[in-house]
Amino acid sequence: MEKGKQRRAVLVGCNYPNTKNELHGCINDVVAMKEVLIKRFGFEPSGMEVLTDDAPGPGSRLVMPTGANIKAALKRMVDVAEAGDVLFFHYSGHGTRIPSMKPGRPFRQDEAIVPTDFNLITDLDFRQLVNRLPKGTSFTILSDSCHSGGLIDKEKEQIGPSSSSHH
Repeated sequence: MEKGKQRRAVLVGCNYPNTKNELHGCINDVVAMKEVLIKRFGFEPSGMEVLTDDAPGPGSRLVMPTGANIKAALKRMVDVAEAGDVLFFHYSGHGTRIPSMKPGRPFRQDEAIVPTDFNLITDLDFRQLVNRLPKGTSFTILSDSCHSGGLIDKEKEQIGPSSSSHH
């Protein structure tokens, strides 16, 4: 692909095995999403980072979806982004709400995703990432979790296919 037309993705699935918060199916979501991105949207496996908390197989290079690892993967993706690139972040796992840390928002709550080490990643963290993107970069966040509606406040949202046609 020509410069400025890279497709990159960070895919995160947290099942929290052997904990009271255990989920089933989040890693399957990531496997399915990876396949869709490759087959349907032309992403290259080399442009994807996958973080899941299943048991690593022999010789596996499994990266656990801790708060630090997820932030590092997102930072790497944003750091190399150029205008025209398509970035995608998929998260499947627990979401939560926490008392707002934003100035002027007492008694309000912020949304956060819950990595395996419970080192939360908040909507503020996502805002800081998005603010660093070069103009003309597309960044989609798909969060399959509770309380994900406000993860990236005040962004234009589009549901369903684009209505603009290219002739």
